[in-house]
Amino acid sequence: MRMNKTKNNTPAPKKPMSREARRRMWTVMGLTVVLLLFYFTVSSLAETGQIPALCGQICMVVYMVAFGGLLVGYLVYNRAFINKDVTVDMLPDDWSPEKKQAFVDDNRARAEKSRWLLTLIIPFVFVFMAEALYLFLWRDNLELFFK
Repeated sequence: MRMNKTKNNTPAPKKPMSREARRRMWTVMGLTVVLLLFYFTVSSLAETGQIPALCGQICMVVYMVAFGGLLVGYLVYNRAFINKDVTVDMLPDDWSPEKKQAFVDDNRARAEKSRWLLTLIIPFVFVFMAEALYLFLWRDNLELFFK
């Protein structure tokens, strides 16, 4: 793991988390909890027969389509981050300096404008990770120890 260090090899002081970053973190955590609770509630109700099994399957399909759509939209809008770290010097010489700067600024603006999509994408990632842990670790291995 690489640490930021100053010139005299001491760790650089950490910047305090901005108010916007803290708000975004709490939003992601809250949305993750809501999505997890809803998903596992529907799944357990479908598993026990209290609601039709088709409802559990529909819930999973809706989550997958929403996640896939958000992820594809994020990647398409940001042009798959192909030009993420492009500088003005890297662009073709036949472009004018204004066109080069506009291109670099547009890439930065797109990344900033689409940041809100991550607030929706990250909770879905945690839901699918929790489901994978439940299916492949809990059900196959750990459940036997707690019966």
